[in-house]
Amino acid sequence: MSKLLLIDDNPIEHLIMQRIFTRHQLFTNADYSPDGRVMIDFLSKNIHNNTVLPDVIFLDLYMPGFSGFDFLEKFASLYPHFLKPVNIYVVSSSVDKNEQRRALSYPFVREFLTKPVTQNKLFSLYARYSA
Repeated sequence: MSKLLLIDDNPIEHLIMQRIFTRHQLFTNADYSPDGRVMIDFLSKNIHNNTVLPDVIFLDLYMPGFSGFDFLEKFASLYPHFLKPVNIYVVSSSVDKNEQRRALSYPFVREFLTKPVTQNKLFSLYARYSA
């Protein structure tokens, strides 16, 4: 079973994803956080603990105080030390091509998804990680 982590400062985004996941039984092992800095600390402390590390992270770019790009920079130093792959999907309302290119320049960022993420896209991602 794949573990998902959603990092987004908007509680409405958390609620929407939780409802979709519950209704369709997707990513039943999901955690939600409004603070990327707290999640970097958590990942640092659990760098070799595969049972708590997520397999997939949905990351918003625009968060106050510690942006998604700040998260990506810190995550880049942790990523080589994980004992399993942790894949990031940037989920943003931005349509700025430069931001998309910048986010996709990180080797662990698999895709840039524009909000709102469609149910079909979530089904597709779930199928990829539940196999």
